[in-house]
Amino acid sequence: MRIQSPLSNLSDVLRQSNSSAKLYQATLKTNEAATRAVLIDPVIRALGWDTANTHMVEVEKILGQARADYALYDRNAAVKIIIEAKALRSNLNQPSTIMSLVNYAFTFKLQDIFLTDGLIWHHFTNFQPGNVIANKILDLEHDDPIECAAYLVQWLDAAKFWPEEQTLDTLANQVAQLENTVATLQRELAQLQTVTQSAPGQTVSTPVTTSASATGVGVSTFVELDQVDTRLGQKPTQLRLPDSTVLKIGKWKDILRECCKLALTSNPAIQIPFSDKSGRKVALFSMVKPASGISYITEQYNNQTVYIYVNYDATNCIANALHILKQVPHTYLKVKPGVSFD
Repeated sequence: MRIQSPLSNLSDVLRQSNSSAKLYQATLKTNEAATRAVLIDPVIRALGWDTANTHMVEVEKILGQARADYALYDRNAAVKIIIEAKALRSNLNQPSTIMSLVNYAFTFKLQDIFLTDGLIWHHFTNFQPGNVIANKILDLEHDDPIECAAYLVQWLDAAKFWPEEQTLDTLANQVAQLENTVATLQRELAQLQTVTQSAPGQTVSTPVTTSASATGVGVSTFVELDQVDTRLGQKPTQLRLPDSTVLKIGKWKDILRECCKLALTSNPAIQIPFSDKSGRKVALFSMVKPASGISYITEQYNNQTVYIYVNYDATNCIANALHILKQVPHTYLKVKPGVSFD
């Protein structure tokens, strides 16, 4: 059995880069953007850098007269590493290229700069007058992938610059994501429980609302969602979604979370970022991870990670739930959404 570890996972990515370079060589040799997408981005992501998060990675970073292909930031918003990309099989030793790296080093006040065509990685550290030779050259095509991975982890691991701090905000987001995962599993279990045996060798699937007990809840009186008065201080206990699903809940943000999930699962054409009802600067749905201190959960949407902003009070949870339900297709609208209380 092969041991799986961050190092072995990265080495697998490096092997895949080597294979992709051979497979798409004709295109990659003439297209730097394709080289970045096919060969370089996967390596950066495997090292923990979220290329969709501009707080971590900024492409085409401009400062003064210099422009870098990748600027990697630390958690204090300081550029720590520059990666310059070239098309596959480019000459990485051209004097003009090296001098541009020197320019980056002094402009950004950096010691570590990488130059790569996707297979060859040059690492420059601490440029000095007369010393513009790479300190290390990795050849993914011929060098041992484990050794290459180990070197890249040593110098490029995102964890060096984004240490995981167990702050209250971090823990709150972890709890919110765990609650989201549990709610998803409960709903899937409820749907499985609604499949009843009607006759030997024959099964019939009944709608989830024909048996409210399938979700672990009983029959209740619901207040339509647009009629809920959050000022009464009541605690929500059940949510009826417009597709007639009934779910057990305990918090106001559960209402928003489940309405968001229904919209995402039923409508593949939601434009993201998607603004919230209150017009805040932080979108309700975004492809960019929110800044530290902002509560969110994640869902997969069209094979991408979507960040859902859930840092609302009771009134805005309801307002945004109604707002996002407008994105649910009419074929899913069987009943009016509602909430029951203690």
